[in-house]
Amino acid sequence: MKASDIMTRELVTVTPEMTLEDCLRLMDENTIFHLIVLDEGQVFRGMLSVSDILRVVASDEKARADLLESFIFPSR
Repeated sequence: MKASDIMTRELVTVTPEMTLEDCLRLMDENTIFHLIVLDEGQVFRGMLSVSDILRVVASDEKARADLLESFIFPSR
């Protein structure tokens, strides 16, 4: 089996200017944990993960970090 056999072909993308809140909403709505970041010319700029957001939020607000963790691990 190859990656191409099971990969997701319909990607959810964001722009570098999107807020973290909007990115989290997209992740939640699409039940995904990563977003592809494209610039206005549709050029790949990177990938944003829930872990990336958690790292930033955790350094700022413990309560928001706890909410994000519950998003990542809903069964806890």
